[in-house]
Amino acid sequence: MGKPPISDAAMRKMYETMKALRSAKRDTSTWTGVARNVKAAATAEPESLLAGILSQLHRRDTVVTAGELPLLKTAVESYFPISVASLHTVVCNGSTEECASVAAGMALRSMDATRDPKPVTVVLLQDFPALLGTLKLMESNDLPLLVIAKGEAESRAIAEKRMKSTQVPILPVDAADAVAVCRVMQESLLRARNGWGGSVIHAIAVPGASDSVAGMEERLRARGLV
Repeated sequence: MGKPPISDAAMRKMYETMKALRSAKRDTSTWTGVARNVKAAATAEPESLLAGILSQLHRRDTVVTAGELPLLKTAVESYFPISVASLHTVVCNGSTEECASVAAGMALRSMDATRDPKPVTVVLLQDFPALLGTLKLMESNDLPLLVIAKGEAESRAIAEKRMKSTQVPILPVDAADAVAVCRVMQESLLRARNGWGGSVIHAIAVPGASDSVAGMEERLRARGLV
């Protein structure tokens, strides 16, 4: 199956969202009442990750975050400017394992939906835990669940061990490449919406990665869009 093209409009929207996220990072009001470690993690995260994830979601989908994610509101408002027609967002205050389990339960309950597109639950984790219980539930029920696990690249041995331990696809992606994130979301959402099961997306922070906003601008320039 060939990969569907990413339209010029979708490319522009990702770039627009990334610029909005960059601006929000510089706005002191974004960080009012936000813990220092949460701010540091959010500031370091490339804008491409949220822009690429949100680019493919539907208003009937649900995004669960493990802990506070101050910049999510900016990304959601970029793609869903009308609040009553926006997707659902849920903050889980447990551990990453617990939040993955909560999201799995939500995905299980959503499987009764009959309208298309079928709703998908996406959970954003700040690290990549074992997820053993969640993966078993995903396997046995073909859950419409996407687990976005952030972190650095793992050793070949660890990555292979993870992949051999489950039938759930584990898909690595460069978190600083909006187009790559968009592509892996397209693939994963196609599976989930068709009842073929969920995926784990390992959003890798590549050391020395180029600026994500500048990289997206280069892609637009290559298409003659800027």
